[in-house]
Amino acid sequence: MKALLGKFMGFRVNAEDSLPSSAKSFNRICIKDSTKFAIPKELAKDYPGFNGFHPGNALMNIQYEYDLLSGNWSCLEFTKATRNDQADSRETLDSIEEGDLHIRDLGYVTMPFLEGVVKRDAYFLNRLPTSINVYLDKNEGHLPIDWSSLDDEFKNKKLRQIEFNVILSKKYKLKSRMVMMPVPDEVYQKRIRNATKHAKSKGCQLTNAYKIKARYNIFITNVPHDRMSAQDIIQVYRLRWQIELVFKAWKSGLSVDKTKKVKKERFECQMIAKIIWALINWRIYQLANLAIRKTEPDKGISILKFFKQAIKYITALRKVIEDANGLRNFIEEKIIPLLPHLLVETKKGKTSHCQILSRNLLRLS
Repeated sequence: MKALLGKFMGFRVNAEDSLPSSAKSFNRICIKDSTKFAIPKELAKDYPGFNGFHPGNALMNIQYEYDLLSGNWSCLEFTKATRNDQADSRETLDSIEEGDLHIRDLGYVTMPFLEGVVKRDAYFLNRLPTSINVYLDKNEGHLPIDWSSLDDEFKNKKLRQIEFNVILSKKYKLKSRMVMMPVPDEVYQKRIRNATKHAKSKGCQLTNAYKIKARYNIFITNVPHDRMSAQDIIQVYRLRWQIELVFKAWKSGLSVDKTKKVKKERFECQMIAKIIWALINWRIYQLANLAIRKTEPDKGISILKFFKQAIKYITALRKVIEDANGLRNFIEEKIIPLLPHLLVETKKGKTSHCQILSRNLLRLS
């Protein structure tokens, strides 16, 4: 089953003819995250939970990465939840390719990861973790950022955003751009509540610098300014949310998180089968999405809408899946007429991920 999944993932949809040439400013735009869910406690020996998250019970963890430009899957791995995202980040550096842009959640962002991206002539775009120290790159040396003074400057000048060239970590001395923008007060209050609760559980208190930084979204990237402006950085990072929609589609549509008490081998086969089924449907989604973007780059197919519709055709798709002509007829008769109803909706005052791709990335070259 694992071999079958690996072979199927190895097939690639060629997006070269479906995307404008300017989309190739980056080799790939890779977003990666993990999703966890409870499984029968009898599997705790092989898939243990950890303190603070389902302790003493069983927990499944899936590491997943895909390329936003082509839709091809870069990585899918079933792991123990005790192997955290930082460990995955260190152990999968060799999967990074020259010219990639990697957008990841805070949990993956370590100095070895950022250094690994740079060494492979690729690019990163992430939020700044609190564990990484930042210094201004001045002629007189590396000066620690005075977060209090910076906070005052934002308030006094009523700035909407600010950008610096900085050095990440005295040990690694990694050059980066840093972009800051204030968050709404309700977001700040929520961050402080969550951080205070976590700090109390560890027997410590929040520092003044942490409280100040919590007032801002702080992004770091090594993409040059002439390829991505500060405003582009803020918009492009929002693309990371697409992977959360994939996880939601898997769980709400394909029930990958619904399992019964069975032996480990049967459980793993069932999990892999569900993911293969998700991949089969993803291929159809992928082709439909590329077909729309080829003629209208500002539009695309909604992941959630597509998978919600795909559930209705499970039986029909299973019947035709081994027949190439039958599958072609199925897509032409069932899927293509639905495409206008599956488009991503653009909410008033907000930019969709399709518009971000076309307006903030496709014009980079």
